[in-house]
Amino acid sequence: MRVAVASFEYEGNSLSLRVERRADFARIGIHEGAPILSAIEGKDLALTGGVHALREAGAELVPIFAAKGGAGGHVEDEFFHAARDKIIEGIAASLPLDGIYIAMHGAMICAVEKDPEGAILAALRARIGPAIPIAVSLDLHAHVTPRMADSADIIVGYETYPHVDTYRTGACAAGLLVRAMRGEIRPVTRIRKYNAILPVLGGATLGDAPMAKVAAHARALEASGRALSVSYFPVQPWLDMADVGITGLAVTDGAGAEAVAQEILDAMWARRRDFELPAMTPDEAVQAAMAMPDRVLLIDTPDAIGGGASGDAPALLAAILAHAPEADAALCIVDPAAAARAFELGEGAMADFAIGAWQDKRWFTPVALKARVERLCEGSFTYRGGPASGATARLGPSAVLRVGGLRLLVASHAVYEHLDEHYAACGIDIAACKLVSFKNLMNYRKLLGPQTAFIALHGPGGTPLRLQEVAWEHRRRPYWPADDMAEPELIL
Repeated sequence: MRVAVASFEYEGNSLSLRVERRADFARIGIHEGAPILSAIEGKDLALTGGVHALREAGAELVPIFAAKGGAGGHVEDEFFHAARDKIIEGIAASLPLDGIYIAMHGAMICAVEKDPEGAILAALRARIGPAIPIAVSLDLHAHVTPRMADSADIIVGYETYPHVDTYRTGACAAGLLVRAMRGEIRPVTRIRKYNAILPVLGGATLGDAPMAKVAAHARALEASGRALSVSYFPVQPWLDMADVGITGLAVTDGAGAEAVAQEILDAMWARRRDFELPAMTPDEAVQAAMAMPDRVLLIDTPDAIGGGASGDAPALLAAILAHAPEADAALCIVDPAAAARAFELGEGAMADFAIGAWQDKRWFTPVALKARVERLCEGSFTYRGGPASGATARLGPSAVLRVGGLRLLVASHAVYEHLDEHYAACGIDIAACKLVSFKNLMNYRKLLGPQTAFIALHGPGGTPLRLQEVAWEHRRRPYWPADDMAEPELIL
């Protein structure tokens, strides 16, 4: 078996102002050809899982192209076109092949192309013909389109959130590909989709959470033999396109995929109200946290970097300075201009700063404060888990500013948060803090415990929690949760 492998992963957000270019992908890693295989070793990536599964099956690997981004607004068209051509031309030049495996996120967008993964897969299918099976792994928040489902023979999504099964998902997709190449199965992939979006904050697959029950239903469908793989996609909700909605997907051996996809879709829809969790304004959250005996994680959901926001919203910073200025606290914010000023001043300097609203000025203005430059650092760290486990991230030139009890980490780059790796990389021990801010929507849950609680924030930003309050331009009505529909509207 001769199999081409590739990856191109990025999560878009129509509300975000961030534009990701080649340099942004390069900070995480862009590789071509044989170096891909060494670059992914030791990392819990979907591509690593797929490569290992193919190797164990005795396949000859043909590595093509690998580029992994984080989350943001959209990918620059020039870089997308270059990456697309590398994948398609590289695979075409490697023929003959017995199979293809590609790791994707599934929610990438570009300025013009709103279905980049579908565009790549459709162009690839047109180029190689119908005979060679294509397997794809996707993030649980993928926006799965008909072009994607029609072009790929096998699609498998992450099962967990927080994401702890990226490696397993790649291995599963590649394992089904091996069975297809051997003629053991005839995979058929089908999707069903409702005009509904669900708040990401309530989408955990932990314990008895609503999505955990959906996951259990999916595993039961697989165990029953009705499907080879069942995936559920609550979707990246901040995509402003008419065809974005929650999606059920099934891969079956022959007929039956559409019925299974519909069943898992209905399992999500039936629990739609349970995904909405309570939240407070930044001022309310800080005051409530100070009245609690535990350490409190303040989850800045409207400015979640992992959802594509700029990471520069200063609303929580202002609230801490107003209501708990002497409390031991840690907060990270993206502001390369403020970081550069700190480097010019040097460690120990006391100066006036204007922090935040560096890129996104639609809702906030910078917060003026006087701070001491406590530490300067480059902010490089290795993820200890999650979908990028083992990979290196770089905050860029970063400064820790001390304001009363607050240690304010000012970073140059918006970097995906897992646990507290970014704080530790700059010398901040969150265990000593009463208040800790996180700009992620789920990974903070790994830090919760008997003496650690959390409060979620709501308000304006690039990743707003209250989806029904967003002034969407392209979303069709009626849609959940803006409209309390008794019956769902089927998109496809």
